Amino acid sequence: MSKENNSNTTTPGSIQVPFDPTQEVSITNVLKNLQLEEFSLTNIGRLPCARNALLYGISSGLAVSAARFLARRNLRSAGNWGILAFAGMSVASWEMCRLQRRLVQEQLSHLAVEQAELQKQQQENK
Repeated sequence: MSKENNSNTTTPGSIQVPFDPTQEVSITNVLKNLQLEEFSLTNIGRLPCARNALLYGISSGLAVSAARFLARRNLRSAGNWGILAFAGMSVASWEMCRLQRRLVQEQLSHLAVEQAELQKQQQENK
């Protein structure tokens, strides 16, 4: 099961990403290929795990801010706790999502190897 290396890899609704496997990976080559559209806020939703991480962060930040404000009646303290909860929950949910994606990817690669070995054995038995 071999993959073909395309000169331009695209995903639906995204910008083209030039890919040349023969080119050496360096910071200067990466900086040459950066485009201004890549830093648009509209691209955040296309990043794997970013949408859920931000939603979990925002909701936990609002909940903690509201609870802290109702408990202490101090807006500055509530804001600080809300920002801390937003950052902490966003990072935690981002990392958990990335871990789950990596585990699934590893399982799929193991399945692909097993399938290839099984097919090879079946061809040898014929």
